[in-house]
Amino acid sequence: MKKWILVPAFIIIAAFASIYLFIPARLEIVQSTPVNCTIPGAYRNMATEEKWKNWWPGSSWHSNSFLFQNGSYVITKKLVNTLEINIRHNKLSINSTLHLLPAGGDSSTILWTCSYPTALNPLTRIQHYRQAINLKNNMAAVLSHFKSFAEKKENIYGISIQETVFKDSFLISTKKYQAVCPSVEDIYSLISDLKKYSTAQQAKQTGIPIMNITPLNPFGYQLMVALPLNREIPANGRFFNTRIPLNRFWVTRVHGGDATVKQALQQFQLYVQDYHRTLMALPFQQLITDRSAEPDTTRWFTDIYVPLF
Repeated sequence: MKKWILVPAFIIIAAFASIYLFIPARLEIVQSTPVNCTIPGAYRNMATEEKWKNWWPGSSWHSNSFLFQNGSYVITKKLVNTLEINIRHNKLSINSTLHLLPAGGDSSTILWTCSYPTALNPLTRIQHYRQAINLKNNMAAVLSHFKSFAEKKENIYGISIQETVFKDSFLISTKKYQAVCPSVEDIYSLISDLKKYSTAQQAKQTGIPIMNITPLNPFGYQLMVALPLNREIPANGRFFNTRIPLNRFWVTRVHGGDATVKQALQQFQLYVQDYHRTLMALPFQQLITDRSAEPDTTRWFTDIYVPLF
């Protein structure tokens, strides 16, 4: 014979009351994640949907909507170091706000918040509470994935940046002004002249030629090339001595033609801006590949040096 256990009414009332006591009428979700990355660098990779594909942990089904753990995420507004993101999670449509905040030095904190009302129905209220826990965990997982991505500078800037010194201190240089962007022939014509002059002065080449191309306003370009030597040689009207101090440099090696080099220089400019540094001298390129002997630009290697002050 079955026995029925009668639960006192006050226990049932207390159980329902606890639901309303411990689960508020509006659920607030806050996820904070520190990232060893500058705010501008992090924001560029978060505010551009095309860049989300590089770090997003889930998949995308549309150009500006991304899926993760039964939820979809869409940027709805871009503000200063702030994004408004709509989240659709288990039939809920939730507007969230993501802030990038300074955290001292070159680090930042990502603060992602959202809120939504619960229901009067106690069972629905519990369901919404569980959904909030799942959503917070998903937001934490997304930010953790971004943190792993953003703390590698090559992911943020697309180039591998190292610190080094330039060891060839004796250089013989020359420069040329012209209306159009210098060609390979223009560059190696000057390098050939430097080689002939240094040979005549009985100096030996000790390193790889370097160059810099500077656009001049309102038009034209300055092409400057230099050849590392084992000693200083006399200058004349066309050739002059240059010395690079044994100072620190940022350097990266790029693989490709002029467009690849230009893109790397632009990324270096962003790097300098993000870390609040000042360029006190022009960057230069070290021509690892002899471009005059290799016409295929996909086989070119170039080291780009940016002085570090």
